[in-house]
Amino acid sequence: MTTEETAAWVIRMQAGEDNAFDVLFAAYQQQAVRTAALICGDASMAEDITQEAFVTCMLQISSLRNPYRFPAWFFQILTRCAWKYAKKANKLVPSEALSAHQADGLPPVFDHYPSEKRAMYESLYRAIDGLGRKQRTTVILYYFNDFSVKEIAQITSSLEATVKSRLFAAKKQLQQVLAAEEVREKGALVYEKR
Repeated sequence: MTTEETAAWVIRMQAGEDNAFDVLFAAYQQQAVRTAALICGDASMAEDITQEAFVTCMLQISSLRNPYRFPAWFFQILTRCAWKYAKKANKLVPSEALSAHQADGLPPVFDHYPSEKRAMYESLYRAIDGLGRKQRTTVILYYFNDFSVKEIAQITSSLEATVKSRLFAAKKQLQQVLAAEEVREKGALVYEKR
């Protein structure tokens, strides 16, 4: 859905048109679930996060003054919900269960990827999952959702310079982790050949 179409549906929703919410939900639901799953690392929790974000959106849509800003506004709500759920889940789940969950690989949201690319995505996901919450969210919004630095700054209530700094630091850390993993994999292959 284009920015203009989204803005038109937002205006209709603000005017009380019944099916406008359904159209926006259909347009953003899959992206929202994927984003929430990447932020919190749990596909089943991502469904709850997405539902809460859409309910909040429906209740607060009249407060959105610029309908063209809907994607950034909605993903700000979604990000805050994901952070809240992830924080609550980390308090409730014993660390052994978290370690076991992280060993499972990708959340089911990635099941549609071909098997030959799946290993690459699993490595990347584990590396992203190892980032701090704010860096992980910034990377997900920038690379997986194509938000600009300016939009991410609005979504996360940060300065643009802070977003750029987080992206730089996250890329550097991801490069180091993925390079180390590649060295381990090559070492394992050499060991297997002996």
